[in-house]
Amino acid sequence: MTRIIFFLFLWSTQCIAQNYSFIPKEFKEIKDKEFFKIASSDTLRLLKIYLEDGTEFNSKIKDSLQSIKLPVSFSKNYFLNESTKQFYIVYKTISEIERKQQAIEQKVEITNNRKKYKLQEGTVLKELNFKDSNGNNYTLDSLKGKVIVLNFWFIGCKPCVEEIPDLNRIQEKFKDKDVVFLAVTFDSKKKLEEFIKKKPFDFTLVPDSMKIIRQFYVNSYPTTMLIDKDRKIHLIDDLLVFDLMNKIEKMIKNYL
Repeated sequence: MTRIIFFLFLWSTQCIAQNYSFIPKEFKEIKDKEFFKIASSDTLRLLKIYLEDGTEFNSKIKDSLQSIKLPVSFSKNYFLNESTKQFYIVYKTISEIERKQQAIEQKVEITNNRKKYKLQEGTVLKELNFKDSNGNNYTLDSLKGKVIVLNFWFIGCKPCVEEIPDLNRIQEKFKDKDVVFLAVTFDSKKKLEEFIKKKPFDFTLVPDSMKIIRQFYVNSYPTTMLIDKDRKIHLIDDLLVFDLMNKIEKMIKNYL
């Protein structure tokens, strides 16, 4: 029965997407995975954001979705003009059953892909190489003896931004311990500098990081992972966990 409901949901979503009269014909709908493959490009420009009924949000939104009043449960449909690299977002209201089914399907896909790319729980990380927003270089060797917390996020992700104060509190609690907190995003350094003026994020910021995002096969945001002192990966991004911050704290204490 659940599969039938999910199939009907997908079918109805496709039908509705084809009938969005407020989306110009030269824009075609693309899936989340396709969108996030190109979302790191600074040339990609958001034009407008709509609800499914055509209600438009155009009040100084620019790159951030923070001021938008959204439905409690919704899906995002992306429409891209490939030649101009411009895109629209349409938010579609979904039921609680559909939301849970989406979360389950997404979790299964992420789990399967991490197994494929050898990123399942307990896998020993072989390589990590990146540069933070201040130009400092990091490798696994330079982080030896540290517990590493990786938070994958981006500026336009409302749930990502909402959890920043809680993440800051965790960082403050462990600031004198052998823990490194990294906020990894595909957003550019310039965008991050403007963002943190209004919304401080105390993690070490790692911009322009599609390489790391692809390395860990992240296609859901926010996603949080922990790498222990033995370089083993631990996933703490269960989509159905509601007490996530306490879980993060407990795992950090466990691996210190």
